[in-house]
This record gives sequence, C-alpha cells and structure tokens, in this order.
Amino acid sequence: MVESVGDKSGLSESREPTRLHELDSLRALAAIGVVGWHYTSHFGAAPLPSLMAPFYHHGELLVDFFFVLSGFVLARAYWNDQRRATFANNVRDRISRMYPLHFAMLCVVAVMQWLLVNRLTSPPFVYQFNDTYDFVLNLLMLNRTGLERGHSFNGPSWSISTEFVVNVLFLAAIALPRNIARAGLFALFAVLLVVILKGGLIDDATAPGPTNDIFRTILGFCCGLALHHVHSRWLLRINLDRGLADGLAIAAAFGFLFYSEQSELAGLLHLAVVAIGFPALIIGAIHGRVVRWVLLLPPLVYLGTISYSIYLVHFPLQLAVHLASVAFVIQMPYDTVLFLLGFFFAVVGLASITYRLIELPGKVLLRKRPIAAILADPLGHSPVQCASEGRASG
Repeated sequence: MVESVGDKSGLSESREPTRLHELDSLRALAAIGVVGWHYTSHFGAAPLPSLMAPFYHHGELLVDFFFVLSGFVLARAYWNDQRRATFANNVRDRISRMYPLHFAMLCVVAVMQWLLVNRLTSPPFVYQFNDTYDFVLNLLMLNRTGLERGHSFNGPSWSISTEFVVNVLFLAAIALPRNIARAGLFALFAVLLVVILKGGLIDDATAPGPTNDIFRTILGFCCGLALHHVHSRWLLRINLDRGLADGLAIAAAFGFLFYSEQSELAGLLHLAVVAIGFPALIIGAIHGRVVRWVLLLPPLVYLGTISYSIYLVHFPLQLAVHLASVAFVIQMPYDTVLFLLGFFFAVVGLASITYRLIELPGKVLLRKRPIAAILADPLGHSPVQCASEGRASG
C-alpha cells in the first residue's frame, strides 16, 4: 500500500526507478474501494448500491491487491545490484515512508476513542482493543502479527503492520547473495502454499482466503515478486501487444467486479484472484494503450500520490463523524448519496492535507537523518545549536 512505483525504463541516475504513475492510479482506485467497504461495514449504510455493490460486498479483497502491487514494486525498486545490499538504508526508507502518518493517525484515533469512552460514556467505535498494550503494539507496527487480541485503534493499519514485517523480511533476503535470495524466496512461497492449503489456514466459514494475516500478506507479496520476475525476464522482451494488454486489464477488472458483486468468496477462488487476476491487471495497466491513458489522467495520478493518506485517514474521519454524532446527539444521514459523496470528498481533502503536512515532511526528516541520530536527538538540534543552548542555559 505504501510503495513508490517506477516505470519500464529501469533505474535512473539516482538509483531510483522512475515512477509507473499508472500503478499509482490503480492503487488510488483500490484505496477508494476499501473506503467504500468500510463505509458500509462501519456506518451500516449502502447508498448507490448498484454502483458500489462490489466494494460494499467484498472490498476487503482490494487489500490483497496492495500486497501484490507492493511485491512487484519493491522487487523492482530494491532487488537490483545498486540497492539490494544496503539493508539498513532500505529499511530506513520503508520506515520513513510508512511510519510518520501511521504514528500521527494512531495518536489522533487514541485521543478520539478516549473522548468517546471516557467523556461521552459511549462504547468504542468499531475497534474494541484500545488499551496501553495495543497502543504499544501499534507504536511498534506489530499490531497484526499474532501478538494482538484483535483489531485496535486505526484498524485499517493492520495491513501496514503485516506489510512492514514482510518488507523487512524481503529486504533481509535480497541482501544475501542473489542465488541464495532467489532460492530462499521460492522455498518460502512453496512452503507457504502448502501450509495454507493443507494447514487449515483457509476457512471459508470465517473469512475468505488465508485466515492468518501475515501469511495472507506474504502470499500476495510473493505473487508480486513472481510477477516482477516474469515481467522483467520475459514480458519486456516479447513486446506485449498493447491491444492485448488493454483486454487483459479490462477482463481482470471486470472479472474482479463481477466476482465481488455476484459471488460468495471462497478460499481457492480468493487465491485465484490474488495470483492471477491482480497480476493480470497490473501487466495490462503497464503495457496497455487505452487503459494506461486513462490511468495517467492527472486527477487519478494525484489520487495515487495521496493514496496512502487516503487509506490511513478514512477511519479517523469516520470516527470523528461518529464522535460528533454522539456529542451533539445528531442522527447522521449515512444512507444518503449526498453524505456518501461528501464523505469521499472529505477523505480526499484530508488526505491532501496529511500528505503535505505529515507524509512528506516525515519522510524527508527520516531519510535525511539516521534513525539512531533521530532517537538520540529527536528535536534535530545541530552540535552548534546544542553547544550554544548549553552556554545559554549555563
């Protein structure tokens, strides 16, 4: 969900792959779909049912799209001779990308849930486990690793937690010699499939697909890694026909929408969507003509740029709306089209603000200064400043 994407041209002089903005746009559409899923599940309303049905019914599947996309993009960005060996810097880059907004929204949600429970004597909104223990887990991005008792605080950040763990494992693996890294990742994927299929981690009675979220994240991420391998080794060489690529993307998108609207999710079908449907959509978006043109429209590209903020601010905004309804004894018109549209616009507006005021400054701060230096001097004082302050205070 939080990756930076590149395009077909390979590495630039700065070692960063240039961005594949069409994948940014896909990530934005997926984030908006997840917002729709949480709108109906948290507010208990479903305006525009014909248009939004796939997202109301099974929008949670789009989180798996984030995992596949993350595997593809991170493999492209980091699994190369220029970057793969710099494990510490790579981990710092991931923390700088993921942590500032996660931390800010965690604190905002903690305050609002406290007000709701302790000042308004109302039950917590949606997520029940909001004590000190769960706060520390969220603080360490371990809130969905098996240590938790359930979803807590900014609930959608569970996928940020599992993705961070998987990202670190991936970055550690690729820092090894290339053949060992490939063999290790392939073995992990093979063992994972066996465990999921034979070990009872698919349980359609409780949830579609793998019931362990770490395994679920690894599965999607490994599908993205495999897609990158196929794409870089073969698809770039055969010059995939653009019309065929358009058809592939459109078929994958409509297949997902039809499946989500009409079908009850099942474990093996869930795996098929993750392993086949989502990779097909990514390849089609990269190589197509019409689909790529649509995805490169500036409004979609902008939404892609702020998609991480969209994903992390939508629940805090829902909580704020609920808090206001309890505090002022207002019955919110959740089931109206106008309220739905207003909520979506508010999410985008708030995401634009948090992107500029939290995401970007936080990323710059953490990438500019080593983590150890930040922990030792969180206010960012230079040695000269510290000396002068010492003299002043003396």
